[in-house]
Amino acid sequence: MNRDLDKMLSRLVEEIERIEQTRSKFGKVMHDIKSEIDLGRFPAVAANIAGPEFVKKIDAVDLSGLRIAGIDGGLVRKRFRSMDLLLTRGVAVIFHFGPKEGPRVDFYPDPFPPPDPKFISLVLSSQELDQLASLERVATELRVTISVIEEFHADLILVDGSLFYHPRDRPAVGSLAFEKFQEVIALYKQLYNKAAKHRTVLAGIIKDSRSTRVVNTLGDILPHILRDPSIFEMMQGIDYRWLLKMSRDCDLLDTFLEEGERTFAFRYSSELTQASNSIDDIAKWASSIWVTYIKTAREDLPLRVEVLANDDPSSIKIVDRALATILPLSSHHPEYGIPTPILEADARARITNNETQFVIDRLMAISGLTYTSLEKRRSRNPFGGL
Repeated sequence: MNRDLDKMLSRLVEEIERIEQTRSKFGKVMHDIKSEIDLGRFPAVAANIAGPEFVKKIDAVDLSGLRIAGIDGGLVRKRFRSMDLLLTRGVAVIFHFGPKEGPRVDFYPDPFPPPDPKFISLVLSSQELDQLASLERVATELRVTISVIEEFHADLILVDGSLFYHPRDRPAVGSLAFEKFQEVIALYKQLYNKAAKHRTVLAGIIKDSRSTRVVNTLGDILPHILRDPSIFEMMQGIDYRWLLKMSRDCDLLDTFLEEGERTFAFRYSSELTQASNSIDDIAKWASSIWVTYIKTAREDLPLRVEVLANDDPSSIKIVDRALATILPLSSHHPEYGIPTPILEADARARITNNETQFVIDRLMAISGLTYTSLEKRRSRNPFGGL
């Protein structure tokens, strides 16, 4: 058995090495030609991007006088025999930057607000329960974000995650979780309108994006770019088509994007399928969300950043200004380029095991129930295993 395992692992190592070697060679070529790529030459690509540059250098701005908020939410789901317990918490950390001294920090609603418990006793499928739990967390974050816009008048709000709901969070019409989805959609629309009214810039920070939009764009334009004999010679011997099929945006961009550089910005709506575009009137806002990748730290992967901007030529200025503000917030460690407000909000929104256990203990004390009556059979197996 050990021999068979070693053979499988050896093949896996060979595959990993092939990917890394090909990726490194491809990155060197892209590093040399990236500034020469004019996306305006490709009408199908240019229709949904802002500006013809494939990459652009962003210069960090002075943060003096700015109010910048970071917002994150925490979620814990505990399954019992006849119900599910959801604990959610949303926290905002607001940095007020002075001209010289370090920032003054406010918190909303509190530095460490207690988690909000909800009990679900509905007969839902496993998928619907997952959707409902995710929607509860999103709703909590959206309410906090809306309150911060109204009470603190922040210049820039950084949200941990996307500015648009994920397709997997949309239950089927008629599902018992669909009512919560409609509530979340109403909160999204309220958020977008509030941000526009107060001229607050919203930016979503996606740490571990699995998107392949840039990879797919490269797949479309590289065959045309390689008609240049000098570039074709540089790419000789590199199986870039195979590499693109194996890669995600962040992994590939990390090979040639330098610190302070962003990719072309594209509309979020261009990533939605036709079915997604027609599901509700919130989809019209997707064309006002611009997406780009920026490398904020030398040794870390690029971040995917989504910025809510208007739908006119000045939108890219809003995007670049937001990125120029994010850069100095993310440059404190060469191996971890997450903006400080997001890091602080994440630490305060995370719900600990002790907090979860405290809620369960209080539930038992008030209800008179015991672990035996609450816990599922698999959770109290005295013999171990599942």
